[in-house]
Amino acid sequence: MSQPLRPILPNSPNPPRIETLSQAQHRAKRVAAPAACEACRKRKSKCTAERPRCSVCIERQTPCEYTTLPTETHLKAQKRKLTDLEIKCQAYEDLFGILRSRSDEETARILQRLRIGEDVHAIVKAVQDGDLLLQLSLVPDLRYRYEFPYIPEMPAHLERWPNPYLQSILYQKTDTQPPSSGYLETLREITDEAQKMYLVPYHAVELVDPRMLSINVSNWTTVSSDNPMLLVLLQIYFLFDFPFHPFFQKDLFLEDMIIGSRRFCSPLLVNAILGAAWHGYGKMKNRAEYWLPDNLGYRFLAEARRLFELEQANPTITTVQAAAIINLTCNLNGTDEISWVYTHKSLEMAQSISLFSSRPDESKEWQVAAGTTAWCLFNWQALATFHTFQPPLVKDPPTRPLPNLDDAAAYYGEIWVKYPLGHDPVPIFNGLGFRAISQFRVIMNEITALSYTEPRNFNRMSLNTAIEFRSRLIHWYEGLPEPLRAHNAVLPSHLKIHIYYHVLLISLFEPFMQMGYIHAEANPTTIVSHSKACFEIIMRVYYLRHGFESLDATLVQFLHLLGFSVLKDMSSVDKSSTTYEAIRSTVLLCAKGLWEQGQNYYLSVAVFRLFKQSLSVEDVQFLKEIIEIEENDGPPDHMISEIRSKWPIGIFSLADENVDRTLDHFIRWSEQNMQDRMQSSAVTEQDLPNFLLPRYP
Repeated sequence: MSQPLRPILPNSPNPPRIETLSQAQHRAKRVAAPAACEACRKRKSKCTAERPRCSVCIERQTPCEYTTLPTETHLKAQKRKLTDLEIKCQAYEDLFGILRSRSDEETARILQRLRIGEDVHAIVKAVQDGDLLLQLSLVPDLRYRYEFPYIPEMPAHLERWPNPYLQSILYQKTDTQPPSSGYLETLREITDEAQKMYLVPYHAVELVDPRMLSINVSNWTTVSSDNPMLLVLLQIYFLFDFPFHPFFQKDLFLEDMIIGSRRFCSPLLVNAILGAAWHGYGKMKNRAEYWLPDNLGYRFLAEARRLFELEQANPTITTVQAAAIINLTCNLNGTDEISWVYTHKSLEMAQSISLFSSRPDESKEWQVAAGTTAWCLFNWQALATFHTFQPPLVKDPPTRPLPNLDDAAAYYGEIWVKYPLGHDPVPIFNGLGFRAISQFRVIMNEITALSYTEPRNFNRMSLNTAIEFRSRLIHWYEGLPEPLRAHNAVLPSHLKIHIYYHVLLISLFEPFMQMGYIHAEANPTTIVSHSKACFEIIMRVYYLRHGFESLDATLVQFLHLLGFSVLKDMSSVDKSSTTYEAIRSTVLLCAKGLWEQGQNYYLSVAVFRLFKQSLSVEDVQFLKEIIEIEENDGPPDHMISEIRSKWPIGIFSLADENVDRTLDHFIRWSEQNMQDRMQSSAVTEQDLPNFLLPRYP
């Protein structure tokens, strides 16, 4: 039987109005708190979220703490903490990069600040801001002129030949005495900024490109996050490496670097550039010791080579460009056995993506990028095969036309620089220089192709053919643009164009000197003697204005050619004559230059040792008075383990085919001498670092 229902109570005589009921319900609705306190979260109880203490914790008399901000949810708080940790971690990564890349003195000061408890963020910011301020306020190495070692005057015997370089503006500016009003005051008074080129060393300039302020180079490399230092390296590359070996189009590269596009910029290319530029980073004294794992140059190059291995199966234009830069860096490290591999690969990949010939569907950007890279690859292989006496790797130049003179600056991308105490930037005529070099290398490549069908197998061309080549070279020389002519040439990239012109003439006609050839139009002996005099004068004028310390990938080649050439002349001159002393001054100048370039590249260290071993005891003594070198200047066995180079040293041509003057021959000679001494018990392993080699024959 069902139970009776409970009776319903009667209705209230005064029922609440609907408006009153709605207000009561609205007041009773709970407003959700953004985040509960930690105590309520642990109890899993509802929190009223008052601050500093909620009502629940006050009632229970428990501690009340919040890990969120007043308007934050717990999820937002976690994201904020993660961001804070990332910033903190980045600061420590930046600090580690700074400690790894700075000098011992700077590192010691940073560690001292850490030990006294200074904040890591403050230290990193101070170092990075200091770098940027240093670039703006540092007074560069300004001097009116460099001074020749041993004898301060230009040798009189060089003035016997008609020589346009002795009448050049550059020589006239450097040959005069400093102005009485003061050097810096004179610079301030100059209104024509271009005239400062003749009064200030090139290494004192500042690269002017507003895009550099928008670039975060650290986004393109995992080796270092020290962006101010990376920007300095990028500037070093564009000022010193790029003007003579522009493997890519600068403007396209920088624009893609800013927006993050990988069409004309890539991590591989950036790491290759940084690895090359590291050799010019003067703050690091061991930058030439490329094999040290702690050396950032080693790390940039290793990262570039790793990325290259990943990309070479499907190459792009930046893969080709990076391979060419890696090749040049390895070459100057004294490991051309490795560098030739990258030379061949860069050319093979360039052919596979049709860089040397154009297609009808190409965009304007691609035409410019491909044309620049194709011609630079051709120029480099022409230069490398010429100096190593082997047939060209590419017989014909690219079919892509070179731009007109008026369009060259825009086509290749101009480089603008500002001189100290200057107001406006000036161009270095990068486009004109590259166009002139490309035209010159076409002739050089043809000469090499006729002279060598196999490596080091010299085929002597006819004298008439050599004279025809000389006529083409003279026509090219006389057609140089006005800023590059002998009278106006001033920058290192300008002067090197003239040096190569005379080096090529020497190598072209030197093989005919021993044969006694006589021709109505040209006397080989006269041509060679005149070009050698011009070569030496240009090198001396280069030194007077710019010195030999700054990064220059081609100076090593010029210095050993000039040094061994005058050393040979020295043996046939009366020791009591003024000419003998003048030649000695050139010998010492070349040795000084090789030593100074050895701070940048280890190849120059090895060549310096070879050159030093070729000097007399008296000349070595004079050299020690000019440059600060230790008696052993490093263990010879270390050089033996690091150098792998068959680069010919000190010879313009293979006129004497029975002589092996490669760097590898010197290394083997050094190794044999040490082994002989060890076997004779004259030298122990403990004495090896101080072991002195005999004079190199």
